[in-house]
Amino acid sequence: LGEFNAKPLYAQLEAELLEAVNNTGIGPLGMGGRITALGVHVDYYPCHITALPVAINFQCNASRHASEII
Repeated sequence: LGEFNAKPLYAQLEAELLEAVNNTGIGPLGMGGRITALGVHVDYYPCHITALPVAINFQCNASRHASEII
């Protein structure tokens, strides 16, 4: 997280996708806000379009933990 791809073409794609995702206004857990994604990473490997793998990871761990001082 925090490092773009070593190849400039993919690094630019990662930056553009991250900006586009964060401009949606969806925010954490869909509750609204300016930060929707912390990072976008693009990997590349030749494959047939019908077998193109895509992965999306959500940070659901943050929504299951809370603390409060009374």
